[in-house]
Amino acid sequence: MKPIENQYTYKKVIAFTKQQQKSLETLKKYDVNVNEFIRIAVREKIKKDWENIKENKENKNYCPF
Repeated sequence: MKPIENQYTYKKVIAFTKQQQKSLETLKKYDVNVNEFIRIAVREKIKKDWENIKENKENKNYCPF
């Protein structure tokens, strides 16, 4: 059977502070899909910082000799 394309296949375990946990629980009380909320936040953060991430990677490979 062919896997569904939108199915998530990579798992990453992350830890949250107590304050962050309370915030996520509050979002859940307001019927916010917390998993999707986190995915969107990570996507936005990567998009925002991509130039710096890419720039830092390119600088590490620089060798003037």
